[in-house]
Amino acid sequence: MSRAGRVRVARMQEIDRVAALWAMITEHHADLDPLFRMRRGTVAEGELRELLRAMARDPDAQILVFDAAAEDAEQSELVGLCIVRVDRAPPILEETERAEITDVGVRPAARRQGIARRLVEEAMDWVRDLGVERVEIQVASGNPEGQAFWRALGYSDLMSVLHKRLESR
Repeated sequence: MSRAGRVRVARMQEIDRVAALWAMITEHHADLDPLFRMRRGTVAEGELRELLRAMARDPDAQILVFDAAAEDAEQSELVGLCIVRVDRAPPILEETERAEITDVGVRPAARRQGIARRLVEEAMDWVRDLGVERVEIQVASGNPEGQAFWRALGYSDLMSVLHKRLESR
C-alpha cells in the first residue's frame, strides 16, 4: 500500500513540526537502546531546532519530509522525515566524498505504506545530482526492522562499530 502525499524539502517556517518528527524518531530509537535517549527539557528542544536550522542552511545537507496532505499547505501533515548530508574526506583518498543518511523515520500510524522508501529514493536522487557515488547509513544492531529495511534497499555491511562503557573511578 502506498500513502498519498509527496516528498519535499522541509521549510524553515515549519521547523517546530520537523523537530517534533525528529524527536519522535529519536524516542523510537531510545526504546531500542538507552544510548539513544534524548535529554529532556527546553534546552534539548531548542538545540534540536537550532541543528535543523543549521542543516537547512547547509548546501551539503537536505531535510526531506513526507507531506501527506501536500495539496493544501495550511493542512499539511508531516508524517515522515529523512536527513541526508554529504561528507568530504581528506584528499589522500581516491573517494573524497560520500553521503550519509543520518535519520529516517515515519509516524507509527503511517508506517508500512512506502513512505520511508520514497523519502530515501528522493534523498538518493539529491545525492546523485551532486555527483556523489556512495551513501552510508548506520543502523543499531538492536533494530531488526531497520536492518531489514536497509538491506531490502540493497545496503550491505561495511564496518562494525564497537563500543564499551567505561566504569567510573
